[in-house]
Amino acid sequence: MTGESTDGENLEPEHAFHLVGHEIRVDILLALWRAPEHALAFSELRDRVDVRDSGRFTYHLSKLEGRFVRHEGDRYELLYAGHRVIDAIRSGVFHETTEVEPTGLGQPCLDCGATLAFDYAGHVGTVSCPDCGTTFLEYPFDPGGVVGRSVEEVAAAFDRRTRHVWALAHEAVCPVCSGTVAKRLVTSATKSEDHYASHHPVVASLDCQRCSFFSYVPVGGTLLAHPAVVSFLYERGVDVRKTPLWRLDFVVDADRVEVLSTDPRRVAVVVSAGDETMRVVVDDEANVLSVDG
Repeated sequence: MTGESTDGENLEPEHAFHLVGHEIRVDILLALWRAPEHALAFSELRDRVDVRDSGRFTYHLSKLEGRFVRHEGDRYELLYAGHRVIDAIRSGVFHETTEVEPTGLGQPCLDCGATLAFDYAGHVGTVSCPDCGTTFLEYPFDPGGVVGRSVEEVAAAFDRRTRHVWALAHEAVCPVCSGTVAKRLVTSATKSEDHYASHHPVVASLDCQRCSFFSYVPVGGTLLAHPAVVSFLYERGVDVRKTPLWRLDFVVDADRVEVLSTDPRRVAVVVSAGDETMRVVVDDEANVLSVDG
C-alpha cells in the first residue's frame, strides 16, 4: 500500500461510505487490488470492470479519485483507504455466514480431561468441553479466517488472532481503528451478556474511545507478553507463544484470580508450572505492580 489521499478534506462518515456505495465503484477497487502493484492504466481498468458506457465508467471512477484511488498520468492506483474497503469486503463479515460444526481438537479439558471442541457460528469462535460444559474461550473471528483451513488450522488461527487483539488493546491501541483504548478492571461484563469469563471475580475491560471496539479479557490474558510470566513458564517447559489460550491455566481458570482490595483495586493472578508458582499483582488498569516467585 502506497501513497496518501490527495484530498486533504475530511468527510462525514456517511459521505465516505456513500462514495463506495455502488457496485461499479466496488468493482473498480477490486480490479485495482487484483492488479500487479495495485495499479492499472485507464483502458486496462475499464476492460477489467467491463462497463461499456465510457461516460458512466468515468463518472464512477471520478468519485473514487483522491480518497480511494490516485490518478497519476494514465495510471490509477489503489490508496490506503481503498485497501481498507477491500479488507472489509474480504473479511467476509458483511456477507458471509460461514459455520463450523463442533469438532474435537484432540486436546484435554483442564477441568475434566475430556476432549475439547471448536465451533464457529455468528462470527464467533468457541472452544469448549462438550462433557462438562465449560467454555474456555469465545471471541469474534472473521469468516475470512475459516476459508481454506482445516478445523485445526482455524482453531490455531483463532488463538493467534485473539491474543494479538488482546495484546494491542492492552497496550491502549485499538486493533480496529488505532484509537485510544481505555483499560480498567471490572466485576461484570456489562456490554456482553453471558460472557464466557463472567464467572471470574474480575475481568479486564478494554474499550476503544473512538470506535465500537470493546472486549472483556480474563486478567491472565493481559499477562501473556509480560517478560516475568513468559520467562517463568519457558524455563519450566511451557512456551506461552505456542500454547493455546485454552491450555493456559492462569488465563482461563477463575480460581487463579484473587481480589486483594477494591479501593484501590488490586488483583493477584497465580501462574504455575508443575509444582512451582508465581504470583503477579496488577492494578485497576491491569498493569503489573509486583511479581512474587
